[in-house]
Amino acid sequence: MAKKKKIKRALVVSGGGNKGAWAGGFLQYKVDEQGYDWDMYFGTSTGSMAITLTAMQEMEKLKEAYTELDNKSVWSVNPFNKKGAISIWNAIKRLISNKNSLGESGNLPGRLKTYFTENEYNILQKSGKKLFPCAVNYSKGIEEFGNIDLPYDEYIKWTWASTSVPIACDLVKIGEDYYLDGGVLQHVPLQKAIDEGADEIDVIVLRPNEKELATWYPEKGMLGVASRTLEIMERKVSNYNIEMPQLEATIKDVKIRIRYTPYNLTPNTAEAMKFNKAQMIKWWNEGYEYAKLDNTSEKIVLKRKNCC
Repeated sequence: MAKKKKIKRALVVSGGGNKGAWAGGFLQYKVDEQGYDWDMYFGTSTGSMAITLTAMQEMEKLKEAYTELDNKSVWSVNPFNKKGAISIWNAIKRLISNKNSLGESGNLPGRLKTYFTENEYNILQKSGKKLFPCAVNYSKGIEEFGNIDLPYDEYIKWTWASTSVPIACDLVKIGEDYYLDGGVLQHVPLQKAIDEGADEIDVIVLRPNEKELATWYPEKGMLGVASRTLEIMERKVSNYNIEMPQLEATIKDVKIRIRYTPYNLTPNTAEAMKFNKAQMIKWWNEGYEYAKLDNTSEKIVLKRKNCC
């Protein structure tokens, strides 16, 4: 008798900055209460942060990492002032100094290492699970993926690069090339999950399932226009990242479940880069409660493994 093929299950988490807290709450319920687990994990930006501790099934630690996150944990040079607007004087100073960005997220790698230690990384490497944080190689103009086979410090760099939003964050050097946020080309890295041979895929997209953006009026000058430009590009890329792989998935008989947030958590891209603990705790709890109501028409049965 022929051996039954082992089903490969994948989790994909989109970019979305502080909205990753909502994804974390959703995933905590799925993992802790319903025993969900996956063989492969794909993330962009905040999604690349979420997948690591989810793969470890350390959901309380993931919760702490997100709900204790604040601006000091991320920014070594904060592009925002105390009122939450872009700091004009800082922007002028950095433009005069010929800097690549309005801010620098230099505190984030240390934050990542606090919650995901080298020892835990070594354990995860031996588990057989595969992790793929997505970043864009700015030197070559293409998306690329880190992986769990890399040395620990290099994997942390890939995750950091994946979260580094253009203009707001500085370039991250890996090897001889420079990298930034994977969301520039792969806001939802669903295609990579299909390419890696996934048979069943759970996707979390950190925005509502709407084709059009909310109406915007030019009230905040050139920086407001820059933020809106990023938002338009992100939505276009996101839609493409979802729609095209779905066509291939139909041909290959790959099962996909996509969950969107029930409403717009942030009004624009700039707001997604501000880390307010109270707001993120609220989103975590909302994601958790939303997962209780999750009742897609086609369930994928996922059994927890004693992996880590």
